[in-house]
Amino acid sequence: MTVDLIIFYKGGIVLSRRDIPPCKGMWHLPGATVLLGERLFEAAKRIAREEVNITINPLGIIGIKEYSKKAAFGQVVAIVFIAKGIRGQLHGNEYAREVDIFTKLPRRMIKEQRDMLVSLGIIDSNGRVKISSGEELEQFMRNLINFEDRLWKVSS
Repeated sequence: MTVDLIIFYKGGIVLSRRDIPPCKGMWHLPGATVLLGERLFEAAKRIAREEVNITINPLGIIGIKEYSKKAAFGQVVAIVFIAKGIRGQLHGNEYAREVDIFTKLPRRMIKEQRDMLVSLGIIDSNGRVKISSGEELEQFMRNLINFEDRLWKVSS
């Protein structure tokens, strides 16, 4: 099981470029394997620190993503968190050295993740991020909870 992070930070979404297979060279949402015995909330915070060097506030679980064999090894199921970046100087690690904040998604992004962001209403059909402020993020979260009942709150 893995955790994928949709991190809103400084007006955009944080992505990193994979330096390892699968999908080497593609931009993607930060994510990694949940360690044995690790709580999901703590895994999300650890992965943000290790993958992109920022402290996050995980706001909740927005869904579950099952990846195809093209995008992952084996049977990978990701718990997808939505999170707000709090602080930190972005930098990657040995698996994805390049990290950046995007207001428009790059062309070479993992298609399954791009499609998920579109279906959630986080980006528009042109790849532009629709949430750029704390207020817009709060409204987005309220809409999910009140109207679509898709968000599960995560307690620490």
